[in-house]
Amino acid sequence: MKKLLLISGLTILLVLICAIMLNAQVSTWRQTGGSVPAQTSQSTQTRVQPSIPQQNENVSKWRTQTAPIRPGDKFEGQPLTRRYRPTTYNPYGLQYGVWGWYQPYPYIWYDNYGWRQRSVVRIYENGRRDTVTSTPVLFSAGIGHTNNKQISYWGLIGGNKGYFIMDYVMTYAIDQNQYYPYGQINNVDFPLSKNDWKKESTFYIGGGKRIGKLGIHGMIGFGSEVIRWQGKDAIGGISFPKSNTSFTTYKIGLIRDFKFVTLKVDTDPIRGYSQISIGLNNK
Repeated sequence: MKKLLLISGLTILLVLICAIMLNAQVSTWRQTGGSVPAQTSQSTQTRVQPSIPQQNENVSKWRTQTAPIRPGDKFEGQPLTRRYRPTTYNPYGLQYGVWGWYQPYPYIWYDNYGWRQRSVVRIYENGRRDTVTSTPVLFSAGIGHTNNKQISYWGLIGGNKGYFIMDYVMTYAIDQNQYYPYGQINNVDFPLSKNDWKKESTFYIGGGKRIGKLGIHGMIGFGSEVIRWQGKDAIGGISFPKSNTSFTTYKIGLIRDFKFVTLKVDTDPIRGYSQISIGLNNK
């Protein structure tokens, strides 16, 4: 009898479980005919709308503003914001302010995005990005020689477009005679030489223009010239003053840069000499 009651109870429980499962799998279309109730659509839209920022909501402008590009940041194709663009009626992109029409570049101005200044993002071969560029400083220094037995010490410094150059030229010959600073031509009692002894020293300063690896420059020079009479007696040579003058001159020249070596050629049309020089550079 107990077994019969137990089997009957299990059978009833199994039937109830199957009925519940069948009701859970029944589609709502059997009751609505396949249409979605308006209330269900409203509830669905209500759940989706809060995730979309609306213009009338208190949302910060930072979320829609293009992020600023800083040195080292990756640039994923973000457009650079440029509020004032040239147009047909305003081809130069001018603006009008308190002081009248003006061009904001390269000045700082204020707009909806705050204080800004235009700049250029430079991308290097190694992948580094920066808004600041540096111009390499090039310099050269060396020595030279002229066709009138003078030695030259020169140097230049500048960039890829121009340079500043200095040159000092001097006579390296030494007066081998015995010098008499108070001697006069009227008191000479020894034969004079036809050639005078001369000593020159000139300091040149100027600038030049680079065209590729070739440079063209011009310099103005300030110098002095000492001339001495010279003769000879039975003991040896004798010299005494003839003139001591100052002068102003100029010269033009060319330079040619190679790797670590610079060649320089100059000429002074007033003093009548030419010069060739060689030096080292930091290229």
